[in-house]
Amino acid sequence: MKFFAHAIVFFCVLVSACSAVTRSQGQESVRVASLPPSSAPSSGDYATFDPEQAKLSQPIPRGERFEAGRMIAVVGTEPVLVGDLLSPTRVPEDALSDREFEMRLRKELVNSIAKKCLAQHFLNLQTAGKPKKERDEIRSKMMAKTAEIFRNQVMPEQMKQFKCESELEFMKLVESQGSSLPTLMRSFAESAWAEQAIREKTKEKHDAQLFELQDYYDQHPEQWERNRRAKFRVLSATFKAFENDRQAAYTAIVDMGNQVYLGGAPFEAVAKQSSKGYNADEGGVFDWVSPGALKSKAVEDTVFSIELRALSQIIEDEDGYYIVEVLEREEPRTLSFAESQADIRTKLIEQKKERERKNFVKEVIEKTPIWTRWPQDIPGSRDIAEIQ
Repeated sequence: MKFFAHAIVFFCVLVSACSAVTRSQGQESVRVASLPPSSAPSSGDYATFDPEQAKLSQPIPRGERFEAGRMIAVVGTEPVLVGDLLSPTRVPEDALSDREFEMRLRKELVNSIAKKCLAQHFLNLQTAGKPKKERDEIRSKMMAKTAEIFRNQVMPEQMKQFKCESELEFMKLVESQGSSLPTLMRSFAESAWAEQAIREKTKEKHDAQLFELQDYYDQHPEQWERNRRAKFRVLSATFKAFENDRQAAYTAIVDMGNQVYLGGAPFEAVAKQSSKGYNADEGGVFDWVSPGALKSKAVEDTVFSIELRALSQIIEDEDGYYIVEVLEREEPRTLSFAESQADIRTKLIEQKKERERKNFVKEVIEKTPIWTRWPQDIPGSRDIAEIQ
């Protein structure tokens, strides 16, 4: 469901909020931690699914209907229905007879199971060692606080984005996509708690040692090669902009060149006011480009041959007339280890964080009782037929 998927990603980026229960002066209180955008996964993925390795299941026997309400997994004590993963309005009868639908569903299920495991892990941490009544109260408070954040912060932003003037209008939009506000809120809560579980487990600060930086530099020589490149700006008079009147286009490019060369007008101001073509709104400026990056070979040849900070002669190609000025130019070179250290350190630290994150997710999944229609997709899980 397009809207649903977009909304959940937006929720994670906007407010990844969740609750942790603390004791203060003998009374229980709910602490809500708002996470920065960087804590949320960009794609919403918590686990991976390899369609190349997945074996297709046997089709459902003829006459047995497969509907959105069918249970396809149980995570802990929480059931997962087909309609929880894909819009119920777009789940056809006998859906698992469609191999493409099955693979899509299984991919969604793998990610959903991982997220549910993490969310349950976080909730269990908040209630560990407490009596059942107290555990239920804590969970209720956490859900209430998350629902408040959803209504006061997330939903207004969504209404604004989709130009809904009232909550009723937004509700109808959500329902037209086969979802509901309670479903969106629950998914927001689940995503938030899952991310908080990861955040609390991966607080350790990582660094990269000098020998690790050197090893990476030595093992990836191709990453430090830099092609010849140049920064330049251009005045343009395309034939199309002058209704294919070449004389009018030529007169315009001459006038622009005279304003800069003879009149001393700022190049970029002339480009914004009079240029008709490439990057005119940005003053005709092109950031670093390498050979082969430009559409016009005539312009490219000039950019890599004329002197710096000098106006070119009028250039003509099949689309129009141009005048360029090269601002900077660099010849091909190899970045030194000293130049590359900062980028390498950032990359290695991110790799370490991602490994730690994946290992934690794998550990949580392995500890969670899981039954699924496709146990081959989740190592350690069991066939849902055992409990149906």
